[in-house]
Amino acid sequence: MRLQFTTGLLLATCFLIGGCSPSVVERDQSRHVALQHLEAELASSQDYVSPLAERIDATLARELSDRQLDARVNAAWQIMHGIICYGQQLPLQTEEDGQVAALDFALNGGQIHGFEITLAETPLPTTGRQGILARLEPGSYIGQGHPDQWLAIFAMAGIPLETEVRVGEQTATLLDWARQAQYDIPNNMVDEFSWTLIALTHYFPNEPQWPVRGGGMLSWEQLVEAELIYDNLDASPCGGTHRLAGLVRAVQAKQRLGLPDSDVWQRAESTIDSCIDSVKQHRGSNGALSSYYFVRPSQSADLVAELASSGHLFEFLALALPQAELKEPWVALSATRLCDILDATTAVDLDCGALYHALHGLKIYGERIQSGDTKDTTPHP
Repeated sequence: MRLQFTTGLLLATCFLIGGCSPSVVERDQSRHVALQHLEAELASSQDYVSPLAERIDATLARELSDRQLDARVNAAWQIMHGIICYGQQLPLQTEEDGQVAALDFALNGGQIHGFEITLAETPLPTTGRQGILARLEPGSYIGQGHPDQWLAIFAMAGIPLETEVRVGEQTATLLDWARQAQYDIPNNMVDEFSWTLIALTHYFPNEPQWPVRGGGMLSWEQLVEAELIYDNLDASPCGGTHRLAGLVRAVQAKQRLGLPDSDVWQRAESTIDSCIDSVKQHRGSNGALSSYYFVRPSQSADLVAELASSGHLFEFLALALPQAELKEPWVALSATRLCDILDATTAVDLDCGALYHALHGLKIYGERIQSGDTKDTTPHP
């Protein structure tokens, strides 16, 4: 069992520019020929989905057992990324209690550097209860770096709203936290709603609009419209994959409820479809996803850097692809390549953001190809 020491700051800086090592640009013709050969070879197999699903399960189990997070070493940013994939299963080494469940430790007052929450000073007018506020540290690799990031992580892990949260000497619930976030959206000074969309479409799946601070109503559609303003995805964190995750979940929620179509929803769907196409077209000759995200084809000579881009891109694919396309050879090749990278880096201390987003993508993909579920990939309360 190995400790995860990587802070993520240096690696994340490198990842945003496509990897620390020089990237390789392949000629389109040779790249497409090689990909066609690999896809044809895979398609000729009688069953490649079942072995891949088994490999994904084994990879997830190995990474859970062989990597150890420690509250004396790792900050909240790292630990919370582990919760994205493993939820209640993620273990955490602590000085006081030995090995515990990371989520329970965080929500029951355990000391994790960067996990800072308080109760709101006044009760919410919508519930009459005090909500929970999480300290925002924009760009942080220690604390909450994005508005509603912690809440979205709980949503992605499927943590129930009735879960109790200890704040000092008092106890609230995740529902109090989610209602406070919903009400306080007008206080968002950085105009970033990716994680907010992920959280609200999960925790309040039947509430496409709601009352907010200052009076009036706000809706998923308005948050989607605000996110679409940032059309330069490659300038967004992690190549824009988190913005896309928010759009995907919002579009899925809109479709599930049968909400009226509009120019905003059409642009969101078009953006998602265009990005799926870019991911497919920009793959390397070995099936690897591009180290330049949605911008152009490119392969990094650094496996650790490739994990960051490929893992985030694959997580997006696992969320966004139609069920009928999930088992196509090109997607299976991408999943296989991601497993190959994780196999080759078992002895390496990996950036927690890159590692756990990659594993979360594999988890979603594995569940979908085995269950045949529809595109709505998050269990609802």
